[in-house]
Amino acid sequence: QNVLDATAAWELVIEDETRLAGLPESAREAARQAAEAKGLKGWRFTLQAPSYTAVMTYLDDAEIREQCWRAYMARAAKENAELLPRILELRREKAKLLGFETFADFVLADRMAKSGEAARAFVAGLTAKTIPHFERENAALEEFRRARGATGAMQPWDISYWAEKQRQAEYDFNEEELRPYLPLERAVAGLFELTERLFEVKVAEAPGVPVWHPDVKHYEVRDADGLLLGTFYTDWFPRDTKRGGAWMDAFITGTPGVEPHVGLMCGNLTPPVGEKPSLLTHREAETIFHEFGHLLHHLLSRVEVKSLSGTQVAWDFVELPSQIMENWCWERESLDLFARHWQTGEPIPEELYQKMKRARTFRGANMQMRQLGFGAVDLALHIDYDPERDGAPVAYTRDVLQRFTPAALPEDYAMICGFTHLFADPTGYAAGYYSYKWAEVLDADAFTRFQREGLFSREAGRAFRDEILAKGNSEEPAELFRRFLGRDPDPAALLRRLGLAA
Repeated sequence: QNVLDATAAWELVIEDETRLAGLPESAREAARQAAEAKGLKGWRFTLQAPSYTAVMTYLDDAEIREQCWRAYMARAAKENAELLPRILELRREKAKLLGFETFADFVLADRMAKSGEAARAFVAGLTAKTIPHFERENAALEEFRRARGATGAMQPWDISYWAEKQRQAEYDFNEEELRPYLPLERAVAGLFELTERLFEVKVAEAPGVPVWHPDVKHYEVRDADGLLLGTFYTDWFPRDTKRGGAWMDAFITGTPGVEPHVGLMCGNLTPPVGEKPSLLTHREAETIFHEFGHLLHHLLSRVEVKSLSGTQVAWDFVELPSQIMENWCWERESLDLFARHWQTGEPIPEELYQKMKRARTFRGANMQMRQLGFGAVDLALHIDYDPERDGAPVAYTRDVLQRFTPAALPEDYAMICGFTHLFADPTGYAAGYYSYKWAEVLDADAFTRFQREGLFSREAGRAFRDEILAKGNSEEPAELFRRFLGRDPDPAALLRRLGLAA
């Protein structure tokens, strides 16, 4: 709640249009609309994802980028800095009472990793493989900005900006070129068609039920024989009273053949502007596919014991059904289902598609190190951290994260105070953030079956539905994976996908 309040409270209104240099027209229009909605002149920027990301990626004015970055990294810093030590203390106490050495060991006992040290070894192993590529990428970025007249040390608020400049120069690719081909309504319709082809279910809008906001929609999912498997709601756009990020929730866990499941998927995607519909970035389209993967895990569950149903699986397995869905956002055959120009209906031009594919692995090591850093700091807090020895969590976590960051972090860096994954729930992703990377290894490898047998293979889709989506936590996840792929996971698939291995 503190993070939500701090995010909603901050705004930056700019009246001098010359300071918007570099910002895409779509972001300018959204900022103008945001200002008008508040009765203000000029352009209004916030810490909500569509606004913040555009500023950090494109805006030429480094002073404004710094102002936004510092505000984002200081969300709820005062309020939550006082809460974190007590939360960590209670977690340590809980683990000891239950007979575990650390909170990480307590949390991971019934997950695939089994222990805090095993999770840390996984993170350390991937980090070691990634660091050489990480260092080369950052040296190349530094050389790029120096060649274009940049002076002084690169700051954290410079990284995304200069990386985007480098990508445009080296790959002739600007993500904004994809927006006209990714209208929200088409992306959702294409996702549902893909789902019907792979998993033999029918998804259709089912209006006429009460909703909490005019933007919210309601859908039904039926099996091939017409049986109602579940219903769900979608809520896609930012609001001041809505938390950031994207997520799926299970409202009702049903009983197979008796009571349907009910769920939700939420996001903070680019809203419609003026006469234009919601036009997404490619990452936002991936987000929709990701959250729907979670929702399918819930809606297609056939486990009769509710506490073992759907997404109630080992936390390092739960991201497999979601992350694997993102792969279909990169393949020409599946993109043509939904990635079509909002005015003409034309698919993404082949030249633009090839640029997108070539740029996919750009700074892949940096993307991986960012996630590994979050996993490392999470495990450090829940295995190693000692307040008497290590001091305040804010300074401690800054020192841990520095190794995973291309630029020096300022002394007042307080990202941890806004890290709701770890602290907004009694457990949540605490001692489990490594799960994203663990499941990424699983999803990269599992997707190779679809690459071999066909992107729309009903046999592979049915196997994934029967062995992964339908089984919930009724069997060991490692065994379910082996049944689907025929072997244990191979981490090399992820390294290949990121361009970090041949």
